Amino acid sequence: MIDWIQNNIPPWVWITLVIHFAILGTVAYLILLERKVASWVQDRIGPNRVGPFGLLQPIADGIKFILKEDYRPKHVDKILFTLAPAIMVTVIIISIAVLPWGGIKQSTRILTIPTSADSKVMEAEARDQLPNSATIVSVKEISQIDPGTNLNGDFVPRMSRVEATYRWDFQSANLNIGVLFILAVLSLAIYGVVLGGWASNNKYAFLGGLRATAQMISYEIPLGLSVLTIVVLYGSLDLNIMIDKQAHYWAGWIPAWNIFTQPLAFFMFLICIHAEANRAPFDLAEAEQELVGGYHTEYSAMRFALFFLGEYAGMMTTSAVCVAMFFGGWHFPGLEGHLDPTNPSVTDSFIICILRAVVIFAKTLVIIFIFMWSRWSLPRFRFDQLMHLAWRALIPISLAILLMTALVLFFAGAHNETFRKEGRIDGQLGAIFLIANVILMAVIMIVSRMLPAAPDTNKRMRIPNSRYNREPKVAVAT
Repeated sequence: MIDWIQNNIPPWVWITLVIHFAILGTVAYLILLERKVASWVQDRIGPNRVGPFGLLQPIADGIKFILKEDYRPKHVDKILFTLAPAIMVTVIIISIAVLPWGGIKQSTRILTIPTSADSKVMEAEARDQLPNSATIVSVKEISQIDPGTNLNGDFVPRMSRVEATYRWDFQSANLNIGVLFILAVLSLAIYGVVLGGWASNNKYAFLGGLRATAQMISYEIPLGLSVLTIVVLYGSLDLNIMIDKQAHYWAGWIPAWNIFTQPLAFFMFLICIHAEANRAPFDLAEAEQELVGGYHTEYSAMRFALFFLGEYAGMMTTSAVCVAMFFGGWHFPGLEGHLDPTNPSVTDSFIICILRAVVIFAKTLVIIFIFMWSRWSLPRFRFDQLMHLAWRALIPISLAILLMTALVLFFAGAHNETFRKEGRIDGQLGAIFLIANVILMAVIMIVSRMLPAAPDTNKRMRIPNSRYNREPKVAVAT
């Protein structure tokens, strides 16, 4: 039975099941963590009644959502009203598939295949007995089995026992355009928000959907430019390659993570994923004080819960991408593989793969904590301020960062031996990038003082026949 499972069910199936259930389970406790962070910031206790330390609160919330009346107003579009939260959750779950979790696992298996003098034929025979997602490294013959007859009297030709070494990725799906796929799929989540707002047939919900659309269009540009900065750095859209190029040290102890070489690009990416997730201070699509709740005003029960599930799962995905691009992904001292000098992600230990997954998961939670910290620390923008921030600040700065990266690579990277041969950034080139970021930051601060101020859109306007346009009374001397 175990052999049948190994031969017929590829490893990515089990990894997919574990990852998806782990992330969806974590989302429930992220809501508890958010409420706890809010209580810490506001100097109160927070949920502590259901279970020890309130740990069963997410289960109680889930039961409440399931048992709550699933009310749907009569004036809504019945199909789109139900389809909107489903779209949002579906695209988020799809995007999880290409997240890298544990590098590359190398395994060895003893196989029995027909004897052949051609190594390509032997490799093809071994391929039929290995998982479809595996990449064969080598097939080495150990011994031969003489021809004979089996129990049924059938003639069996000469067979060979071979040692097949193969590799498989410790993730659901490995795409060489991984980061582009994630950004493209996550951008589809806006359709759930817009459809939810439009199908509700409610002015507040519709305004929330319109705000989310304008916000997504504006902040996708600096988000893509900050990602393009790292793509230019390594010449690949594959998240595994990005992590692999960061899996080394400067001066023997400083991690070669992009947070040290591209700190400005990291802050651009962090700001933009806040806006993409409609999180405070960018939660203009919800804005309870203005829109009662925004695009999900008319939703209740599990439909309402699906919107929250999609929001938090989206935070998990974008935070994991942030960790992969700027914090070395699974990279941690002692978890580098030594089977392939050119590829430190390759390891033959299943335990190391699991520990790597734990490391990237822990780093992701740190980024998510920043989401929650920001929510209870910063006030919400006005919508005109939101647009000015994107078009007058983030987009020009992102373009400047991309230009700076290209110039440094052109002038310094072309003469750097390590970068030309291995595509890795050594300590010298990393220091140049850090200095260039500091200089660019100083230039941005100087230029921002020289630019004309943004137009004042928060001025009083006189409205004819309004009861608020009363002239002040002037005292008349008697």
